[in-house]
Amino acid sequence: MTEQGRRAEVRQRYGERCGYCTVHETEAGSELEIDHFQPTSAGGSDDLDNLVYCCPACNRLKGDFWPVANPHTALRLLHPGRDDLSEHLHEEVDGLLEALTETGTFHIRRLRLNRPPLLALRQARRKVALLRESLFAAQEEQARLRERLATLEQNLQAILAQIASLLDP
Repeated sequence: MTEQGRRAEVRQRYGERCGYCTVHETEAGSELEIDHFQPTSAGGSDDLDNLVYCCPACNRLKGDFWPVANPHTALRLLHPGRDDLSEHLHEEVDGLLEALTETGTFHIRRLRLNRPPLLALRQARRKVALLRESLFAAQEEQARLRERLATLEQNLQAILAQIASLLDP
């Protein structure tokens, strides 16, 4: 596979989002970077399963970190494609990421996943989601009201027809 093809595959796998902080390309204003989850300096390969699409901030903060003694210890980063992040992290209503495990705590701290711009982004996403829900509910209500109005108009036409027939000798 060519480097361009590998990049396109990784980009698609992550839905054009940072695998670590979930920033989308459109939010970052450009395509993101490719990170070697296990750095090549620590024996990592260019296999697709070792590549993570990520934003420059997460890539810089992660650096070439790799747990030396045991890659399965609590002091490790979570792999967005292999680990079930919901077992380790929980997003609060205010956008703050809370750790559920020691590994989650390390992951959040190492990547600084509660940095102010990410909190603001999560809060904005939540507001947009709530607005979309409200819009959808309003559209459903509008459709119900239109149906009701159509029924009332039909009833009115029927009543007017009856009145007209009563008035005609």
